Amino acid sequence: MIKPFYKNLTLMILGILTINCLNFRSGEYEGTPIVKNFGTSKKLAVKVNATYQGTVNGEPDDPHEFLKQKWQNESAKLLNESEDVYSTRSQTEADYTFDIKATEDRGYFSAKVSLWLSLPTLGILPYYAGSHITMNVVVKDKKGKVIAEMKREEKRTEVGQILLLFVMPFADPVAKVDAQRRDLLSSVFAEIKEKGYLKK
Repeated sequence: MIKPFYKNLTLMILGILTINCLNFRSGEYEGTPIVKNFGTSKKLAVKVNATYQGTVNGEPDDPHEFLKQKWQNESAKLLNESEDVYSTRSQTEADYTFDIKATEDRGYFSAKVSLWLSLPTLGILPYYAGSHITMNVVVKDKKGKVIAEMKREEKRTEVGQILLLFVMPFADPVAKVDAQRRDLLSSVFAEIKEKGYLKK
């Protein structure tokens, strides 16, 4: 009973602090255009299996279900924005499968200390979180044979402080996080198109 209470309290506090924070990313794949056409000879169905795992110094941490869902939904949405590939939930209908695994690793200070230093001061003492995001994608054909494996990495830094509330009209930290996820996925889809992995 106590553990769920602290988990919910932590999520609520993180939500409050995230509202008044700035987000920075290393930006290796920033601004990657969305793939509108994969160049296939016919419309293809792709089943996406996207997972998300948070870690602290490489050790598994309790992943947030809504983040898992965001990776799954964004992957499917991007595919559906193309003219010749669409996302399907059916394994039997799928011509290809994309296994996408996203891992966000934070240091012990970012994950376990910074929040609890900032909280007693109501955000006057800044909140800091640095993370390293790794995304691995495996493309499989209808028979389950691995066609390609790709990897993308970027870093993200969040800084939260009560006075940053005044910056909120000009900076949306959630939009920055969503854009990073979209850019990483778009970059992999662009490579899939360039190398013709979905030719059929």
